[in-house]
Amino acid sequence: MADEQREVELWKPVLLHTPTSIRRARRDWKPTLVRGQLITSFGLLAGFMVLQFLIPARLVIGGMGAVGRPPVAIGLLLAFIWAVSAVRPHQLPPGRQPIRWILGVFLLVQLVGLVVGLDRLPSAAQVSSAYRWLILVVAMSGVALAVTDGIRTRDELDRLLRLLVASTAVMSVVGVLQFFGVVDLTTYIRVPGLNMNQELVGIGARGDLEFARVAGTAAHYIEFGVVLALVLPVALHYALFSPPGRILVWNWCAVVIIALGIPMSISRSAVVTTIVAMGMMAIVWPWRQRYNALVLAVLATAVFHVLNRGVLGTIKALFTNVENDPSVQDRIERTAIVMDMWDRRPIFGWGAGMVTPEEFLLLDNQFYVFLLAGGVIAVLAFVLLFFVPYLLGRSVRLRGRDQETRHLGHALAVTMPAAIVASGTFDSFYFTTFVGVMYVLIGAMGALWRLDGTAWTRPLVVSDPGDRLVATPLFADVRARLLRAWRATAPPAGPRGRG
Repeated sequence: MADEQREVELWKPVLLHTPTSIRRARRDWKPTLVRGQLITSFGLLAGFMVLQFLIPARLVIGGMGAVGRPPVAIGLLLAFIWAVSAVRPHQLPPGRQPIRWILGVFLLVQLVGLVVGLDRLPSAAQVSSAYRWLILVVAMSGVALAVTDGIRTRDELDRLLRLLVASTAVMSVVGVLQFFGVVDLTTYIRVPGLNMNQELVGIGARGDLEFARVAGTAAHYIEFGVVLALVLPVALHYALFSPPGRILVWNWCAVVIIALGIPMSISRSAVVTTIVAMGMMAIVWPWRQRYNALVLAVLATAVFHVLNRGVLGTIKALFTNVENDPSVQDRIERTAIVMDMWDRRPIFGWGAGMVTPEEFLLLDNQFYVFLLAGGVIAVLAFVLLFFVPYLLGRSVRLRGRDQETRHLGHALAVTMPAAIVASGTFDSFYFTTFVGVMYVLIGAMGALWRLDGTAWTRPLVVSDPGDRLVATPLFADVRARLLRAWRATAPPAGPRGRG
């Protein structure tokens, strides 16, 4: 009885703003996917996060390829636990949850694509690749569902996202040490039972002066830079809303370390992802905060240029010299081949997970991969996978209960269009660190939407004068002004007659 009362207290802020039927169901809900004191959904998610960033991406369980990474195994366990919880009464949060539906739609499309691919009698290598792809999708769906439905309180969600930021900062530290030639820690990390499925990506070189190009514990330089860029808005959120003291210092150190690692990947994709994410992040800020962010960005760029002369020039050349860049020209030339192959199977494609570089060609564009593997249906499911969480984040940003919640909703929301843009520049879903981070962010968006009790019918929030970090949306401000003007000019209501 005491445990049940404690769970009701955790949900009281949400219960007060929901219909009676749902409130009655939530009183009976036991909001844990795993019972017991030693293993909880949060504990498994924390283990997933640590293994995802601290173990090099190419250390895997033998014979399973990239999906043999330990975090994928944890994702499969979470998917199994969620499925068991779903068939038992009162084990999942009641009420609507759009994230469940969109994950289910994406998984269903991949299953249909697998059946279509098997029907055309593919090679043994393609079948093996398709099964590995399906394992990855199921595992990552388990991670997202565990975050969406297994996180019980806002404090747990904040702890999980702070752990994401801290783990990303550690990966960035590994990359910074590689860049400056101090030590490559990935060569010393060995785990019993895990083998290298490929050689470590190591320290590369790019540009006329062959500047060091690093990947940290990621599988590739592009993945390293893009993942840092996607986590940067979340790290910035917790730095802006930290209380004074040691926590504030640590959170800003994480922001600096993550931002420092992005240019060290020397990647166009990373730069574009950063511009999209931070540009959309600035939309929510008042003008003074935008000016402060712009000044800090300019100063940080100047300091980086002084300490690492030539690196920024090399990154600039990646954009200004595209006509002479072989990688860009190869991608342009492959477009005609992709369109020809898509025209043969436009609706369901050649088979989910079966479009591999070995059997087809290297695409370097996730939209092309889905277009060939699953046709138009797969591309639509891929876009919806990021678009629906973005809408949820926008709803929280417009209708959240407090300034901090609205800012976090916006920080999570901007990662979705940034990830879509990045996926147009490299084959993002071939890299498990990118996929893992995105599914955690998708799940976090669903959890925040649920915990805040956001509803489409809740009125838009007009910021208070003390909200220094979240500006009132333009259309909400205009509507509020019009409403005040109408009330000021409307004639006073006279006394009601009796007739």
